[in-house]
Amino acid sequence: MKLKISNMASKNALVEFAGIPLKHPELYKKSYIITGKEETIVPVITQENQHEISFAIWGLLPENYDEDWLEFQDLVDTLTVKIDELKNNEVIDQLENINRCLILVTGFFTTYLKEGKTHQYYVSAKNNTPFYLAGYYNKLNDGFLTFTLLLSPQNEAIKKYQNLTKYMPTIINSDYKNLWLSDDITLNHIEDFIQKTSYMPLNITQVNNTLEYS
Repeated sequence: MKLKISNMASKNALVEFAGIPLKHPELYKKSYIITGKEETIVPVITQENQHEISFAIWGLLPENYDEDWLEFQDLVDTLTVKIDELKNNEVIDQLENINRCLILVTGFFTTYLKEGKTHQYYVSAKNNTPFYLAGYYNKLNDGFLTFTLLLSPQNEAIKKYQNLTKYMPTIINSDYKNLWLSDDITLNHIEDFIQKTSYMPLNITQVNNTLEYS
């Protein structure tokens, strides 16, 4: 379920949480399931523009790429990147304008395999507010933004509800959002930064296994 996130916040809730306006409010639509298997746009805050909530396509693309998004994703999965592979990621190494971003969500999904059956869980903030996931983004030649989710080792809370992978989306605590978007965090310091700043009280609930896209 690493390729499914959720954003059920209203426009006003997103703006209030982030403390900045939506750059293109007409583009935002609430969705219980945002799947990485389809070309979708997601609200993000970028290093380049920290004063507005921008929108980016989920799945990194090369700057000069001019074919279909799906064709590239069929060749190379750029929806996620593991934190321990950042230094040796061939796609990221080839991008000239790669930078960090925050992805705004209200939840993500996990899967637990037990006695031959899968059980799906929805992970959200305890207070049901939006929160931030860490990511990397780049800008295409036509001005569009594309991003990848940063995955880090799952914490103890998630381990109880996920056993098909050892990784989870990387949560960035609101208190450290500005530091994540600053130039003060280098590649060598990212793992330590995440370990110290990613904690957030979570609400985890089981959901119907036949999740429908919205």
